[in-house]
Amino acid sequence: MIRRVFAWLLIAALSVPLLSCAPKERPVEFPVRGSNRILFGMSREAAEGRLDFSKPKKLEYMFDAAPVVSPPGSFEIAYSLAVSGLPQQPVLEMGGVSWALPASTAGLGDVIHYAVPAADPVPRQFSIALTDSVGKNSTANDGAPVLQIHSVDFTERWFGFYRRTDSYGDHLYISPFVNNWSGEQVNSWVIDFPAVSALPGVPTGFFPHVSAELLPGREAILDTGNRRYEISPRIDHLHLPPYLLSHNRALTLSGDRAGSFRLTYADVSRFPAPIPADPGMILAWPAEHWRDSRYEVFRWEHFPSLLIFDMADYAVQDRMLKRLAFFVEKAGFRGRLARDYEIAELHGWNAHDYRAADLARFFQAARASRFPLLAEERELEQILLHAGIIREAVGRIEAGEGGIISVSRESEEYLRYRFMAHEGFHGLFFIDEDFRAFSGGRWQQLGPEARRFILSYFGFQQYDTADEYLMVNEFMAHVLQQPVSQAGHYFGTLLPSRIEDSPRRRADLPEKDTSTETWPLLAEAFTREAQAFSGYVERRWGLAAGRVSLVTVR
Repeated sequence: MIRRVFAWLLIAALSVPLLSCAPKERPVEFPVRGSNRILFGMSREAAEGRLDFSKPKKLEYMFDAAPVVSPPGSFEIAYSLAVSGLPQQPVLEMGGVSWALPASTAGLGDVIHYAVPAADPVPRQFSIALTDSVGKNSTANDGAPVLQIHSVDFTERWFGFYRRTDSYGDHLYISPFVNNWSGEQVNSWVIDFPAVSALPGVPTGFFPHVSAELLPGREAILDTGNRRYEISPRIDHLHLPPYLLSHNRALTLSGDRAGSFRLTYADVSRFPAPIPADPGMILAWPAEHWRDSRYEVFRWEHFPSLLIFDMADYAVQDRMLKRLAFFVEKAGFRGRLARDYEIAELHGWNAHDYRAADLARFFQAARASRFPLLAEERELEQILLHAGIIREAVGRIEAGEGGIISVSRESEEYLRYRFMAHEGFHGLFFIDEDFRAFSGGRWQQLGPEARRFILSYFGFQQYDTADEYLMVNEFMAHVLQQPVSQAGHYFGTLLPSRIEDSPRRRADLPEKDTSTETWPLLAEAFTREAQAFSGYVERRWGLAAGRVSLVTVR
């Protein structure tokens, strides 16, 4: 009995020093955000978040339970470490994966926010330690750097870089898998997209999106491997939706304008909610990635009150917009809801544009008369209501803001670009009073021969030439639909030749140069108009005759 008591006393005595050497948990002194868990430092230095390179000690941390984070997430640690040529590298270890923490250099920020992909589930423990070095155990190094942790955050998963400034100083947000390459002629940021795409933890239905904030300067270029995006100096923010990315190539943003370059994850809006995009991207959008095989709906990113429809073919486009075309623009039908049999053999348009007021009149007329609209026309009505282009107002439909334009995949590629320019400038005419005033001024000063010809041509096209608003709008769009260099041929050869064989309309043409088979007066007059209009839209929006996009896709 005495021996048994002595044995227990000996064990107890030996266990006291062992327990006193065990790490002591201390709540950390820096903020921990984005999680519902408490973080403990396993030493005083860890709780303070301070790693002194002259007296290196591994900083170890443990959450009271595994953090709950909505995937895909990033673990973002904010710290100060301003030094160049580090003698040792601080390394973050979490869940068996190690991440080297970068130091700040001149101009890159006083505080670094380093975001690494968080595993699912998130590990309870992580640590920060220095890599082995010859001078690691030096005790007389007063100038040694110090890493100071400012916060820990769980955020949505992202890769890339961006900068922010607040009252506490400059902040650089950066992640792994991003590099800066500076050459003699170009500066580029690169995101290793294949490596990022291979990481686990992205739920089904989430897709990568790329965005960039662009500083003032010259054109920037984004290369996704399968496409090259030439970005106008007018754009200060670029957003690239997921369906335009190539998963097996790096993403490269070149030029000196990169204020940020980020890859994040989000779900794709459900059809038919419009997707924000530049017209240049819409023209290059893969049809196999449409949310509905019949058509896709976009919102013009820089003019959000305008919706852009890209249709699979003319048949789909006609079912949605042909009756509307006759109601709004066709002579002999304007203001009347034509029955299907009346217009079945008549041509609508290969591309379309309609302002909010005319859309509201069409759908209110259909409602008031209980007209049997097609299913696609009913779809359009709901899309317009949700977009605020038309509105419900005390039992009737009234105009909201903006309008719509439409092109078709059945058109040849060169025509798609021309139609997008033509319809796009119509859209801007709908929403911008100054542009309408400028267009009206050019119409009023147009010479009598040129005016007589273009009115005759519009009549030949079945436009209602008695509507001056419509005539000014069509005059502007026809002038701006092709580059200035092509205006002389288009108006001085192509269009007049289309009405030359009509005895009634031949009289509306000026004298023809039989040696060249052209109409020089028309070529000169409309080239002058193209120059004036192109100069206006370039000064106003950075656009040009023949181009309504600020992003050129190659």
